[in-house]
Amino acid sequence: MKEGKQGETGRLATALAALQKSTGGLMRECEVAHDVIHAKNSYDVVLNSVFASTDDLETYRVHPEHVKVLDLIKEVCESTVKVDYGI
Repeated sequence: MKEGKQGETGRLATALAALQKSTGGLMRECEVAHDVIHAKNSYDVVLNSVFASTDDLETYRVHPEHVKVLDLIKEVCESTVKVDYGI
């Protein structure tokens, strides 16, 4: 989290978890968790999500509710990492 924004992890986690419903169920599964170790190289919040198809993922990426959360992420996060992969 950015300097002075460490208290925003709960707000961010809540916003991420709400995406499953607010994006019309595009996510088949959604899991949000907080870091428990707080190591120097750790991230504070994680979102693991499952989509039925790459098309659903692409639709989600540009969904207005997702874009709102991206704006929040830019506001409070020092850096981010993401990986999109097939299962």
